[in-house]
Amino acid sequence: MKKLSSKSAGDAGEYYIAYMLSRLGISSALTTSGTSAVDIIATIDGSKSISVQVKASWARTAPRQWMVGKNKPHASDSLFYIFCNLSEDIHNDRTPEVFIVPSRDVLMKSTWQHQVPLFKVSKEFESAYQDKWDVIIRALS
Repeated sequence: MKKLSSKSAGDAGEYYIAYMLSRLGISSALTTSGTSAVDIIATIDGSKSISVQVKASWARTAPRQWMVGKNKPHASDSLFYIFCNLSEDIHNDRTPEVFIVPSRDVLMKSTWQHQVPLFKVSKEFESAYQDKWDVIIRALS
């Protein structure tokens, strides 16, 4: 099987997260490719919206660790990061790992390595973030 690119992981992650938001009754719009700070705009009824930055990977060498940009992460009550571990194997029927993290947590817990901020979901914080879709629903309520 051909090794897939990180761009492919990013694209797949954005579409997967949009799909999951739709399953929750949340309307989502993917932004134009290349928009640096926001991948998805989400709303339930149009009266309130949030921004989502999706970080997805194939989790080959550093699982549960994502680069969150080239600069200090931005924090806002209406900005969320969703980190996603995907499988490259089309025959793997496991659901991707998804971690929903408020942007303030990303700002506070990111570490700097090789001059870029990295966010890592350790076992200690796994239960606080994994599949916590209710955080998104509350932000839109």
